[in-house]
Amino acid sequence: MALNTRSRGSELSVVEREIACNNRYEDVGYVQYDTKDGHYFYLHPSPFLPTARKEIYYAPTSPPPEYEFVEVEVSERTQVFLDRACKDHLYVKTICGWKPFDITPLATRRKNLDFMEIIDYFTYPYKGEADIVQEVATCSTLFAFSSPPITGETGGIKTAVFGKNYQWDLFQRPLKIIPPEFKKISSEYYYSVSKTDRRIRKTSGEINQAILRPEKMVSDLPVVIDETARRTFSKGHHENHEIEAGVIIAQVLDGLLLKPESSDSIGKMMGNVIYELRDEYLSAGQVPFNQNVGDAVPRLASSYARVQSNPEIRKEDVRYVVDMWSSMFQRAGKLLSYPMKTHHMYELTGEGRRVYFECYDVFGADYNIPITEAMDTVTVGPVEFELAVDSLVEKGYCKRSRDAIMLLEPCR
Repeated sequence: MALNTRSRGSELSVVEREIACNNRYEDVGYVQYDTKDGHYFYLHPSPFLPTARKEIYYAPTSPPPEYEFVEVEVSERTQVFLDRACKDHLYVKTICGWKPFDITPLATRRKNLDFMEIIDYFTYPYKGEADIVQEVATCSTLFAFSSPPITGETGGIKTAVFGKNYQWDLFQRPLKIIPPEFKKISSEYYYSVSKTDRRIRKTSGEINQAILRPEKMVSDLPVVIDETARRTFSKGHHENHEIEAGVIIAQVLDGLLLKPESSDSIGKMMGNVIYELRDEYLSAGQVPFNQNVGDAVPRLASSYARVQSNPEIRKEDVRYVVDMWSSMFQRAGKLLSYPMKTHHMYELTGEGRRVYFECYDVFGADYNIPITEAMDTVTVGPVEFELAVDSLVEKGYCKRSRDAIMLLEPCR
């Protein structure tokens, strides 16, 4: 959904709606210069919504800084006609002063959806175990809400995604809420969802990248979607889903205006958990992605605070994102803990991989496994087990007899 095509009131963020429609904020807004020196400027409801008012501000002396929210004091208002018929006009408001305007109280105001409802939105494409689907959806939500820049650095979330091509398509679906304006490299909030692992040459703002099986990108968060399947929907669902998507993007826009702060005690806590994250990452040995050890925790915690419309990072936010990272990291680590190359894994179905790995852990390869023992070992049902064995046999990772199966060593 393009930012300039939003037509429903629910698609406007709280900040946009209040500044555009509430007379209390008549002379409050986001500064954009009309002239290079800034003496003539506009006040927009947000960086994402241009003003609909036919007015421009004039600062005879020091203008307010561009790309900041300010409140101005107007000393004079003059009507200027732009055509000979005097039908088209513009009001010029001369200001005698300005002050910074803290947008936080508006951006954190109660929303249409609770933050858990936002996360639930990102579950819609997936079918699978509830805990796994919830984790994938939470990771997608953190990516959508981005993260403010750390001092002297760029912000954003870099995500390494692991799954088959059809699962990658599922991952992209809810991210269609990201406005096309944010997919331009010039945007302050830049998003790239791609199979191509490329370096983004951008030195400011927030840079969000989700890459399928990256080899070079340094990632904040792994997202393993290999145990999910496509969810089917009844007729009429998509129309309701589009309406909900408009509400979601409105809350994302409010979130992007927040720069959650951490207290000294929270900063110290994050320093301690970075040690935990580093130890877990380094002790794992070879893993299928490159981890940003030092920045991941503050970035993920800031994003999670944004999701909840919180101006401050809390202890439970830090613990939650670290636990979620650890869970995803362990699942990503399993991709290399077996003698099978990552790209070979994705030749199999999700059930096929699960049956292979769970049986391999217990019995190894080149061993006749009675089917009854194999079914007692795995965590899939009888029907899924049969389909999994079909997949393994077809790809050459298993052979079967009447009452047993034998796993074969994978391709090297």
